[in-house]
Amino acid sequence: MSIALWAACGISVGCNSVGKHDNPVLKPPPTRISLDDSETEQRLAQKEAEGASIQQAGATTAADDSEVFNARVVARVNGAPVFAAEVLDRYGEYLGKAREKLTPDEYNQLREAIIRRDLRSHIERRLLVERMKSTLKPDQVKLLEGHIDRAFESRVNELKKQLNVTTRTELELALNERGSSLANVKDAFATERIAMEFLFSNVERPDPPTRQQMVDYYQQHLDDYKIPARVKWQEVQVSVSRMKTKSRAEEKIREAQQALAAGTPFGDVARQFSDGPTASSGGDWDWTRIGSLADQELEKFVFQQAPGRISEIYFGRGAFHIVRVIERQQEGRTEFAEVQAEIEKKLQESQEKDLPKQFVDKLVREAVIETEYDYLDPSAP
Repeated sequence: MSIALWAACGISVGCNSVGKHDNPVLKPPPTRISLDDSETEQRLAQKEAEGASIQQAGATTAADDSEVFNARVVARVNGAPVFAAEVLDRYGEYLGKAREKLTPDEYNQLREAIIRRDLRSHIERRLLVERMKSTLKPDQVKLLEGHIDRAFESRVNELKKQLNVTTRTELELALNERGSSLANVKDAFATERIAMEFLFSNVERPDPPTRQQMVDYYQQHLDDYKIPARVKWQEVQVSVSRMKTKSRAEEKIREAQQALAAGTPFGDVARQFSDGPTASSGGDWDWTRIGSLADQELEKFVFQQAPGRISEIYFGRGAFHIVRVIERQQEGRTEFAEVQAEIEKKLQESQEKDLPKQFVDKLVREAVIETEYDYLDPSAP
């Protein structure tokens, strides 16, 4: 299950919510750390001591209510709580910087705005997690948790590299500086993994599109399969700028014309007389469509030539030209049989794209969701 599939589930749609309720204030568990070496133990102890001394001085306790605020239940999904910390954790570093610049009221408004905007996706994830757990036996839940624990170790290693640390304790300290913790990161990781696993297991692929559906799509998008007219051609070009004067350029192009009339192969004549961009390859141009050449008049002249016939001398844009069309394809359309597999894949992807959202929307409509936030419209001010 890709992250993109989960992202498809985050689109808000209408459903019924229960009225406001009193959110209990629950103290979150203490920050979890793993002491890997004495040096980092000392750094952590020093950090905690400094924090304690600051609190005793009364410098930050009045302004920073993060612990209490983050422990607040902002929604209940079939009775399962969604905490403010779950929504705000990813914004810890951003909120830390914002708190230094905003007034307490402005800072609180910012946190509330983030919760209002992001709550819908967290409600959906919590709903998926609870539904997943309800389908598992206790031993299956343990197996799932063990799988997540093992998978999380890869995430820990990624975070260590990202934050340039080597131990879990150093990682914990680095996350703390950003307003998060390893426990919070793991909780978010587990929630997303379980939600995606349940989604993947329950969203069924639709039946393949029928032949008639594919034919209908083809008929409705005929312009997409149009093949424009094109020609494959050769050119001898003599530029006035290269020959210094127009008369000398004309004299040289006529020499080339005489050589062609005498039966000299076009490619040999182009290599001998031409100064055009394809002279070294015998004047060969690959398939050229209308609108491809900068010199539209020359392009028009080329498309007027019959295949196999050497043209008269043409002058335009400071150069003389002799051209020969090697092959021509008239305007047409790719046959249905050639694009049938492409159309089938496109229709299949289109049908599957909305399935995750539809599945989650159905779960939301059937759920009992309690919150004082208008999560139905994340864009509401």
